[in-house]
Amino acid sequence: MKPVLKWAGGKSRLAGQIAEVFEGRCEGTYFEPFLGSAAVYLHLRARGLVGPAVLSDANAKLVEVHRAVQQRVDDVLAELERLPGEDWRERYYDIRESYNEGPFVGPAHAARLLWLNRAGYNGLYRENRQGRFNVPIGRYARLSLPDAAHFQRVSSLLEGAEIYHASFEDVMARAGGRDQVYCDPPYVPLTATACFTGYCGSPFGLVQQRRLAAIAREAALKGARVVLSNHDLPLVRDELYPSAQGFRHVARPRVARSISRGRRGRVAEVIAAIGPIQEVQAA
Repeated sequence: MKPVLKWAGGKSRLAGQIAEVFEGRCEGTYFEPFLGSAAVYLHLRARGLVGPAVLSDANAKLVEVHRAVQQRVDDVLAELERLPGEDWRERYYDIRESYNEGPFVGPAHAARLLWLNRAGYNGLYRENRQGRFNVPIGRYARLSLPDAAHFQRVSSLLEGAEIYHASFEDVMARAGGRDQVYCDPPYVPLTATACFTGYCGSPFGLVQQRRLAAIAREAALKGARVVLSNHDLPLVRDELYPSAQGFRHVARPRVARSISRGRRGRVAEVIAAIGPIQEVQAA
């Protein structure tokens, strides 16, 4: 099941492979603390592999879109009808300015972000230092949005899920026995100059990467199964998710990504898993 958002770095194409790493249906609660477009959750839920779910993200504006689609999808669709169609290219920067004026809650906010997501460059979400969305117009021949039936289906799959604006620390602290956790954090950059920091106000650097790995292991020790995605780099395999700490490098897919200005290529990623595990007791 594809999400309604076209999200840079989204996992629609890898969702099936990630589902296999969980090795079966979640018997407890499913947690996804880096929700993004919700591609993995929607895939799992559509196949009956998850029930109760806690979904969260550090981007509060994105979280409000998922809440609106979940709770007020008909109103979101009505607001989308009011936004430009044939003349979308001439109106893009007007809609972007309107979005940046807020408010950042409710169906009108959700519709504007969804529209900008489809009309802006490459499904990118980026803010400047003032917190204003600044993605330029996309290079599309026409504006393409999911139809109403698609929105209704996604809304039904989100029904019953808890959707929060929260830190990954707070959300993952709740995970324990029989639970499953999928983590798709901002990736470790491929080069020293490739770090992307415009997704939300809080940076996600190496300190946060190490904290995430430690919390993943804590959840595994409590009985959860945690799956994580990241770039396939020695730093990731050997320092963040080392086998000596119980991590398993389950898959190394190569996916299409923008690798530099104006260039795309296939970049290696790693899907790691940990848990449930038990500490070895001293004799």
